[in-house]
Amino acid sequence: MRSRDARLNAWLAPVLLSAIGCASLQPVRDPAQFIPQHLPARVWVVTTNNATLAVAQPRIDGDTLRGTWEGRSAPLAVPLRDIERVEAVQRDKTKTIVLVATLATLTAAGVYGFTRRWGGPCAPVRDPDDPEADISC
Repeated sequence: MRSRDARLNAWLAPVLLSAIGCASLQPVRDPAQFIPQHLPARVWVVTTNNATLAVAQPRIDGDTLRGTWEGRSAPLAVPLRDIERVEAVQRDKTKTIVLVATLATLTAAGVYGFTRRWGGPCAPVRDPDDPEADISC
């Protein structure tokens, strides 16, 4: 049973990593356009006075970013002119390429190892009691 669990874990790990491996926290170029188009669950805002705010359920209302304080239910409103930078979790092409290449390499190595262990070339076996006899595969 243990070996079955280990095999299951070996296959689940890459699947779980692929679910999180293709995204990262990145700056948003145009928050007024990005937020309504992508509807992120949360964004991180750095204001012009260097305060960092985690904003849940962000939305753009005119020239203001509105939402709630992350972890609280208190409403939050920040004028866009007071925002230095907005960051959100977005797809990361570089991480996606690295992840796909890594999974392909691991798959190829697994297939190679499997075929070498169980499906490789078969060598004749000699019977020590009868050196003339060949037991072929």
